[in-house]
Amino acid sequence: MQHLRTTIAALLLGSLVTVASVHAQPSPTPPTVATFVEAPYPPAAREAGREATVELEITVGADGRVLDARVLAPAGDGFDEAALTAVRQFVFTPATRDGRPIAARIQYRYRFELEEMTTGQIEGRILSRTDDAPLPAVEIVATGVAGVFRATTDESGTFSFTDLPPGAYRITIAAVDHAELVQDEEVRSGQAASVTYRLTPAESDVDGGSFGATATIEAPAREITRRSIEASEMTKMAGTRGDALRGVELMPGVGRPPSGLGMIIVRGSAPTDSQVYLDGAPVQQLYHFGGLTSFVNGSLLQRIDLYPGNFSARYGRKIGGIVEAELRDPRTDRHHAELDVNMTDAFALVEGPIDDRTSFAVAGRRSYVDAWIGPALESMDAGLAAVPVYYDWQAIVAYKPGERDRLRLIGYASSADLRVVIANPGGTSTSRDRVGLANSMTRVRGDWTHTWPGVEQVVSLVTGVRTYRARIGPEIGVKGDVIDVFGRADWKATVTDQLALRWGVDVQHTRSDIEYDAPAIRQVEGNPDKFARPEEVDRTHYRGVGTFFRPAVFAEAVVTPVPALELVGGVRVDRFDEIAEWAVDPRATARYTRGATTFKGGVGRFSQPPEEGEALEGLGNPDLRAQHAIHYGLGVDHELDERVSVGVEGYYKRLDDMITTGMSGARDNSGTGRIYGLEVAGRWRPGGAFSGFLSYTLSRSERNDGGRWRLFDYDQTHILTVSGAYKLGRGWELGSTFRLVSGNPETPVVGSIFDGDIDSYRPIYGAVNSSRNPMFHRLDVRVEKQFRIAGYRCAGYLDVQNAYNRQNREGTAYNFDYSERRDTPGLPLLPSLGIKGEL
Repeated sequence: MQHLRTTIAALLLGSLVTVASVHAQPSPTPPTVATFVEAPYPPAAREAGREATVELEITVGADGRVLDARVLAPAGDGFDEAALTAVRQFVFTPATRDGRPIAARIQYRYRFELEEMTTGQIEGRILSRTDDAPLPAVEIVATGVAGVFRATTDESGTFSFTDLPPGAYRITIAAVDHAELVQDEEVRSGQAASVTYRLTPAESDVDGGSFGATATIEAPAREITRRSIEASEMTKMAGTRGDALRGVELMPGVGRPPSGLGMIIVRGSAPTDSQVYLDGAPVQQLYHFGGLTSFVNGSLLQRIDLYPGNFSARYGRKIGGIVEAELRDPRTDRHHAELDVNMTDAFALVEGPIDDRTSFAVAGRRSYVDAWIGPALESMDAGLAAVPVYYDWQAIVAYKPGERDRLRLIGYASSADLRVVIANPGGTSTSRDRVGLANSMTRVRGDWTHTWPGVEQVVSLVTGVRTYRARIGPEIGVKGDVIDVFGRADWKATVTDQLALRWGVDVQHTRSDIEYDAPAIRQVEGNPDKFARPEEVDRTHYRGVGTFFRPAVFAEAVVTPVPALELVGGVRVDRFDEIAEWAVDPRATARYTRGATTFKGGVGRFSQPPEEGEALEGLGNPDLRAQHAIHYGLGVDHELDERVSVGVEGYYKRLDDMITTGMSGARDNSGTGRIYGLEVAGRWRPGGAFSGFLSYTLSRSERNDGGRWRLFDYDQTHILTVSGAYKLGRGWELGSTFRLVSGNPETPVVGSIFDGDIDSYRPIYGAVNSSRNPMFHRLDVRVEKQFRIAGYRCAGYLDVQNAYNRQNREGTAYNFDYSERRDTPGLPLLPSLGIKGEL
């Protein structure tokens, strides 16, 4: 309770200090628009008669140029992208303080309004193809977003649609004894389209073609502009199943996790060394069990940031990398609904305005893959069958009492359950070979954003509960019930046009009620016996409560001595109360831009406390200390044009005080590590028919447990990812993703010995991680077709993972005396056929 009072007091004190400092400053003159750029009106929105207002945050430099722009309140339907394209070309009269131009951050509303609409028309004739004879009394149906219109031909085959609202229409013509014709036309404001349709009689052999009915018209079809249902380009990448967060796997430096484990491996670091954040609050796992789906739906995400190294001082308690997902505000233009149903799970979303200042969004997802994938895997005699079951939901209420304030209340939850059956080479299993894993999380978050001239404040408080359960056979079990509280306050201030400051408070308080009946906590990474039979290892029985209080403060200064050079210096101070240790981590980065080329470099220190339970007396070692890392990075990025960019970056990470099993057999901080590599990235941004990624990582990750250097369990020398999506036209889109990755290291079994004490054989191992699984490769393919039903946007898609059913080896299983072995395969060919719609 004392820790919670301290947290709240720190947040309030920081806010009061900021208010006082702001009122002490002279009031600046805000920037004004000098050169306005008209945004292109999204065609699909114009067709639907939609208007919208996009709220943006624009950072204006001291020279009046736009340095950065981002959407605060998305409107969808292409409005956000159009507004960003326009405002980035604005030129401002810069803000001033005491008569001097300064950089400033402002909020701007870009309003899209339709010009006064006039109608158009379609007129024409319908003729028989064989002799150009007119076809009378033929009904023509024109279907568009404005409704359904009908006309009938007269004796001369002439018809006319008058007073049609502008937009796209589907023309359907059905005539007696003739093939049906379906054609797309576009009606333009104030214009008349004149067309001639020729129908082919049924049961005729035209131009030597095959038997049947065909229809032709004089002019080629006009392609209607296609609107993407999913805003993020990540959702179009094959293998993601439309899940934006899974696009993180395509990024340079991100390793391939073993199938079904749903972990993230960043630049050769252990999965527990990297952190996933949702709106600034840490979450324990990016994916549900099985790795099929992330824990939050991509339709509600504003953006996803990956920091593989040298991350800002506002992040801490980890020595690997950072993934941050930011939830967007609900739409305010009108009410929307979205539904996605596929072979794995179903998702639904409803959002819209409550009044002119308040909006809401509610989304939920539930899997049912266990109904069919479990029996399929067991029938394959794969030796391992994993059946994930999961659900998640999110709810958001956003309230904007004025131009300078935003309040949000957010709730979200996820739950995952994984049942695993491991069979021996004979195909049988016992109760000992059955594994169950389950976790859940439920949280509530409140945040308040307020801006003063030149200053922004964001204060948030998150609280919730989570549970985890693990069961291996009838004897081994782990149970945890956890209460989390996270408090955070961030302030950003523009002091001068050469100096900007950022500072804040970051507090984490966790209470864990733990029941542990399992093998004693020991080293897992680099330990060949990590999956040893229960009777082969010592057991620990623990019941207790662990409390983890971890407050931190941080500060950063951004100095721009000349427009082309940006220097960032920061420091973070953490307190790890459970081990009574302070950590002071300075960090620095630099960026120099010359034309379309940016050179960048950085160095920083990072600290990470022991995981929950590792330092608890009676369960772990209370003498453990924090682990530390030094990150070095140097790279260059180049923009080839507006859509195409390439980059190269080299990195080195030194790991110290790593927690390992020392020479004495006890857990201590005697381990060290080193990670180094080179990353190459290419990106083709959306904007035309094609978009995609190319990433290649060359790396080596090693550990030293007090003896000699060895490979890290997830060392992957080569990681190549090529992913792209192409719009074929007429609503069709094709995407594919190919990954080629070095196999994970493996410790070979070179023999066995019979142990009479446990009446079982023990393996004899070779050098740790001295062999490697074969090269992993996989092709994912995605096909999508978008269409409309009664004016509603719909799409059908097929997303196939491991399209050519590559039997990638994930590990090795042995029989009772280790004389026989068999490969443990990874994910088989996994199709996901689905349909989605939005209204």
